[in-house]
Amino acid sequence: MRRHYIITMKIKIISKIDKEIIHFAEGDVVISSKYRTIFWETRETTRKIKLPESNFIYRLFGLFRFSRRALRLDKCNVFLHNNNLIVIRFGNVYFYNSSENKLTKTLQLKNCRNVLHQSINTTPEGYIYFGEYGSNKDRNEVPLYRSIDGGKSWQEIYTFPKNSIKHIHGCYYDDFTDKVWVCTGDFAGENWLLVADRDFKNVKKIGNGQQQYRTCNLIFTESKVHWLMDSQLEPSYHIIFDRETETIERGQKFMGPIWYIKELGKNSYLAASAQEIGDGVLDDKIYLYHSSDLKEWNIIKTFDHDGLPKRYFKFGVVGFADGLQSNHEFYMFFEAVKRLDGKSLKCSLQ
Repeated sequence: MRRHYIITMKIKIISKIDKEIIHFAEGDVVISSKYRTIFWETRETTRKIKLPESNFIYRLFGLFRFSRRALRLDKCNVFLHNNNLIVIRFGNVYFYNSSENKLTKTLQLKNCRNVLHQSINTTPEGYIYFGEYGSNKDRNEVPLYRSIDGGKSWQEIYTFPKNSIKHIHGCYYDDFTDKVWVCTGDFAGENWLLVADRDFKNVKKIGNGQQQYRTCNLIFTESKVHWLMDSQLEPSYHIIFDRETETIERGQKFMGPIWYIKELGKNSYLAASAQEIGDGVLDDKIYLYHSSDLKEWNIIKTFDHDGLPKRYFKFGVVGFADGLQSNHEFYMFFEAVKRLDGKSLKCSLQ
């Protein structure tokens, strides 16, 4: 194993925040959530948006972090677009019109309650894409959706056939080639990268379905596409895809599967390993990595899982907020992490 050194950065906690998820942070805007309430904060105001909860038992259990965690009542997605919000919770997709303070249901998902954080993305003209992310035990068809009107309506722009994949990890826009990339998973024959035009009329499949093509995020550069493997089944590596030759090179090994990454401006990248169950989890820690060159990843912080059974009370995960952030100020949120479960941090790198 390559030896990792803590040599480049130290993390400083600016403030601790009593919110379960920080969805977006940029400038003076911070969008977060706790249970089923979304908090939209600016320098002048804080707007609270209450999401529907028709089940009385859920409303009762939603009062406590322990039961919210066990029942996944804390989970939702919030995506800011043109000063409105796209929200996903319990399989319902909503459009929140900020000028009218109105929440409207726009779509019912087929196979999942939520999608992965950071996995909803947009093209320069405002087309929004996301794909379903669920357990899908029967390996049903998996839809990918597009909105061309800012989230007011959706169309199933592409469908993965039955028995082809488990779910979609994310959709990402590549501004170097003006294409949309889609990551899928999870098991043998299900891990692919799709590269498509906006209408998904021309779709190219990259990979061989194996774990080295299993990832939740992509980093685009002019000549390369980088991803960090998300595999609890075997050790995860930094994979570098050469655009010209379409070959891959295996870089540094990580101590666990990488769910989330964050680019903090030019030459500054964060990645966090998850504490799951499997041969790809090499010890009992959660690692926060930093890279300044997309070659060496240095450990800048470790965290402990809080010890509750992982299958029922979540894997240990560190997530990052969408939005333009920098080394001077960025946000992280935590699940099943000792002393930080259900909390968020505002941090800087020094």
